Amino acid sequence: MEAQRFVIGVDGGGSKTAVAILNHEGVLLGRGQGGTANYHHHGLEHAGQNLLAAMQAAAGEAGVDLANASGAFWGMAGVDRPVDRERMRDLAAQLLPGVPVTIDNDAVAALAGGLNGRCEGVVLIAGTGMIAYGENGAGERARVGGWGYIIEQGSGYSLVKEAIKATLLATDEQQPTQLTQTFMDALQLGQISDIITWLYARDRHISQVAALAPQVLAAAEAYDFVAQSVVSQEAEALGKSVWAVVRKLGLEKRPFSLVLAGSLVGKNELYRQLVMQAVYTRLPLAQPLLPQHDPAVGAALIALEESRGVGEQGSRGDLSPLLLRSPAPLPMSERQNILTAELDQLPTANMVGLMHLQDKQAAASLAPILPDIARAIDAIAERMQQGGRLIYVGAGTSGRLGVLDASECPPTFSVNADQVIGIMAGGETALTRSVEGAEDHAEAGAIELARLNVGALDSVVGIAASGRTPFVLGALQEANGCGALTIAVTCNLPAPIAEEATLVLAPLVGPELLTGSTRLKAGTAQKLVLNMLSTGVMVRLGKTYGNLMVDLQVKNAKLRGRARRIVAQACGIDEVAATAVLEACGGNVKTAIVSQLANLSPAAAQMALTQANGNVRQALQEHSNALASP
Repeated sequence: MEAQRFVIGVDGGGSKTAVAILNHEGVLLGRGQGGTANYHHHGLEHAGQNLLAAMQAAAGEAGVDLANASGAFWGMAGVDRPVDRERMRDLAAQLLPGVPVTIDNDAVAALAGGLNGRCEGVVLIAGTGMIAYGENGAGERARVGGWGYIIEQGSGYSLVKEAIKATLLATDEQQPTQLTQTFMDALQLGQISDIITWLYARDRHISQVAALAPQVLAAAEAYDFVAQSVVSQEAEALGKSVWAVVRKLGLEKRPFSLVLAGSLVGKNELYRQLVMQAVYTRLPLAQPLLPQHDPAVGAALIALEESRGVGEQGSRGDLSPLLLRSPAPLPMSERQNILTAELDQLPTANMVGLMHLQDKQAAASLAPILPDIARAIDAIAERMQQGGRLIYVGAGTSGRLGVLDASECPPTFSVNADQVIGIMAGGETALTRSVEGAEDHAEAGAIELARLNVGALDSVVGIAASGRTPFVLGALQEANGCGALTIAVTCNLPAPIAEEATLVLAPLVGPELLTGSTRLKAGTAQKLVLNMLSTGVMVRLGKTYGNLMVDLQVKNAKLRGRARRIVAQACGIDEVAATAVLEACGGNVKTAIVSQLANLSPAAAQMALTQANGNVRQALQEHSNALASP
């Protein structure tokens, strides 16, 4: 009688080792479990003992001899360096002599378990530790995280560590938080400061710290602000990890499978929903899956694929994953926020805390697009130096923000009102009263742009939180036809205006506190982007000296006082002397600075500025160069 052919799958994690044995038809024969196989924790010998014990337990249940395995796959934590894999290969040769064993990261096995074998997709593991890992159809691999508990974010350990830190800070600042009593009860502490002794105990294992994660999540579910801040931060970090992996693999523009594994995202509903909210904000085409089979089975499936002969077929059994319910195909700015679903029932303090938390997310959303904003600033400034204009186009809140930014440029930077222009769907009336339907016509946006005789030196910034406003889309299309630089500012991707623009600035803020009210997070993020654009452009155009606003219009008592202070600060003189210099220079701040620092008459200082296109630093440098010339 021919002996049954089988393979061994090993999931060697930081907390435990799990083993699965499958026959060549994909039927599960036996399982085994042991202690950690991460040799970085307790040494190679200890890891080997745990591995052997787990494999022997699985073989005993399956009724097979390990030596007869046709292949094995070990998915191991802590084997990312070549030296680590070499040590594991040596260990495998000792424990399974004559058996072909493949060594790889444990995330590879988790992905295979979730997708029933190796194929295109991404796995996010968040338990005691975390890692995001993916493979595409071209055989390319990418990972983010899995660097150990000190560095990674989003894991159970990180969640608790940050919660402890936040609780102690709240204690110092006398800010109430449910977490104080939560930790004291869970750890039987006399006072919250005793948690330091517990945390830094010599024998404290990371799994003991991570075990407190459910209590932190429970406090967040109870709307404790400190807990919600930590949980939101950690969930956002996991969403960004998935995003990074997907971008590396080039999967962001098409649907892809996302396996959610580990005790946190796999089992805790709140955390899973918050993580998926963060993922959908950046990757709306993600298709989340809950694996029905663990990484040990995934490892065995890989071993099975590797050990089957050419042309040999077999079934993997009933291993179809469970598809989570995907959200409706709406822009993220229109979807319901997981954290604020009970907003109207919350105490005012909790409601305000949630609003503050959402505002912080709005500011944080700009971080990934700062290089894009910098490129936009340089491109706009280059055109404006040659006589071009900066034109904002928007509707509703977005339009008002554009008009506001444009209207603040003349008094702040002394630009002409026709150099920075704000166009609002519905005209001036719409600035203070809603003009229904004004934003729904693309041709209206095109007409408004055509009235300005837009040309190649102009920069047109279309602002729309949804990214779909027809008025803005029409304006961008008209601007493109005129050869202007087009920039889209949107809080959703993909978006029609993004497809139309040369440059895209997309702070992805996710769902609003109040569903669909984009005057909140989206409006805040858009205002921050416009602040950066206009201020950055004016700095590049020489409207500042250092961080001093030297091109302001001095038209009232407040601004006269500001002008004195600016001249005094720029020149290192007192305000009495600054007043005298300003009076001699007709109240012009830039002329006064150049006159004082270069020791020039007001007329000569003004001439130097004219030759330097109004740039104070350039005028001073050119004067210095002239003095140094023979």
